[in-house]
Amino acid sequence: MKPWSKLQREVSKLFAEGLRLQIQCRAYRMASASGSTDLPRYWCTLGKDVIWDYPRDFSENATYYPYDTDVSSISSLLREYIDTPTDQLLSFAFADRWQIVDILLAADRRIGRRRLPELKARLTHPGAIAIAATRWGREWDDAVPALGPASPPVVEAAPGLAEAPISTDSSLLRGLTS
Repeated sequence: MKPWSKLQREVSKLFAEGLRLQIQCRAYRMASASGSTDLPRYWCTLGKDVIWDYPRDFSENATYYPYDTDVSSISSLLREYIDTPTDQLLSFAFADRWQIVDILLAADRRIGRRRLPELKARLTHPGAIAIAATRWGREWDDAVPALGPASPPVVEAAPGLAEAPISTDSSLLRGLTS
């Protein structure tokens, strides 16, 4: 794996111009009487607001933190995102349980206005939605989300049949039983 500064530079190159978005990774030294270890942390800021924070936002997954962390997995996911072809970004199934791909998609300069409805249908993370709203402004509000997979049509009763009494005449069943 490349050093964080190189990976950070490559990720930052993908961000749309004018976005005040930063992604950071640091390891804080924790010393105690029984030894020391590093406390790794990833976070994203939009302006001065922290919109995504590992491990703070994912405490249920951090059972053995700081001794067993997802930092290397997050870095690998960032590398995978960078290496994914542009035409596959919105359809590729990333192994992302942290929703950082939503943030990257919202900020990615390679995704333009033409794919805005598809992007709007995909984004679920509040930070990613804030990035998209900042990036596109009024266009984001006006964009209609792309339709997902078609759902089967709902069968409705013909008018007046809903109130009709149900027949209890067993003569309709004669001939069906042996």
